[in-house]
Amino acid sequence: MRIGVIGDVHLAWDDRDVSLLDGAGYDLLLFVGDLAGYGAEGAVRVGRSIARLRTPSLVMPGNHDAVTTLQLGAEVFYSSEAMRNLLAIGMAQRVARLRSALGAIELCGYSLHRFEAGVAILAARPHSVGGPRLAFRRYIAQRFGVSTMEESAARLRSLFDEVALGERVIVLAHCGPVGLGATREAIYGNDFRPEAGDWGDPDLADALAHAAATRKSVVAVVAGHMHHHLRGGGERTWHVERDGVHHVNAARVPRRKRNAAGSERHHVRITLDGAAVGVEQVWVSA
Repeated sequence: MRIGVIGDVHLAWDDRDVSLLDGAGYDLLLFVGDLAGYGAEGAVRVGRSIARLRTPSLVMPGNHDAVTTLQLGAEVFYSSEAMRNLLAIGMAQRVARLRSALGAIELCGYSLHRFEAGVAILAARPHSVGGPRLAFRRYIAQRFGVSTMEESAARLRSLFDEVALGERVIVLAHCGPVGLGATREAIYGNDFRPEAGDWGDPDLADALAHAAATRKSVVAVVAGHMHHHLRGGGERTWHVERDGVHHVNAARVPRRKRNAAGSERHHVRITLDGAAVGVEQVWVSA
């Protein structure tokens, strides 16, 4: 099985990407989120193009998707709960617009999706901003009945309980789990605060520990959010293998770069061949 993972898009997507990825022979495409730049309309425009894909695909909404610029700022800068709740008004309608723009392609989150060859995609918490706090709590509570990080972990554990023994699982998230390093260059390390620290999702780490304890076969966790280019310079580690699980951060931003012939576009390829798992970055000339 060949799976393409598209990192944080941030508007760097058009119908040429559709033709390139449809022509690449993938069985499945996974989008880790942040289709938008700032403002909800960008994600809708990208979503309409993604809807033209013929390859089966799943889209995990990121913290930039279906939110207003003011709402995103309130979440990122820890505004008061009253202010965040006020700015969250209308988010359900914005998510519905994005879902409609995607057409037959599913906007996922807290969900389990089964594909061929005994492979299941477990979609983690949507709209994550990383770190210890549950973001967009008003919407997440109304839509999913989840109000705390502990409730989110329980929701994810229950999804793993639905996985059959022997079924291979790929977790699709916007931000990866806590526990993979606290330096700024770590796969989900904090590069926007002087003290650095681990900025992974604790609920996802809890659920993965539960999966391991119940002998569920997680082969990969794919996410993004924490961009490869670090603030202040340097490059982030984008692939870590730990305890047999491949952790992949696909957030190469921008995902386009110029070359002598024109431009190249980034994604990550995951190959499942029996028990073997292959992971590689791919730049496609366009």
